[in-house]
Amino acid sequence: MSVSDAVGNCPKCDNPLHLQHDGSTITVDIAHQGERVSEALQKMQGEIDLARKGIAMSIRLVVGSGLIRDEVILTLRDLKFRGDVMDFESEPFNAGAVLVRLK
Repeated sequence: MSVSDAVGNCPKCDNPLHLQHDGSTITVDIAHQGERVSEALQKMQGEIDLARKGIAMSIRLVVGSGLIRDEVILTLRDLKFRGDVMDFESEPFNAGAVLVRLK
């Protein structure tokens, strides 16, 4: 069933939509195709927006270990503060990837 992004609860069962997921993780590389920082951030935002509409619980962003990673972390802090993502953390044993919890 398709519902508006503005709807917080399921119109049928009244459960919070942000808690409904299948536990899956989507992996997206935003830093290894020659992206500039601004392009990587745009790519990240687009992928997060798309994933939030789906049923995945999280998105794994492959960010590398340089400037793109630093800017992604700063942007994710803002997205978490605004409530656009639930949480995020650097992947254990791989500083070049960030796991973002969407639901």
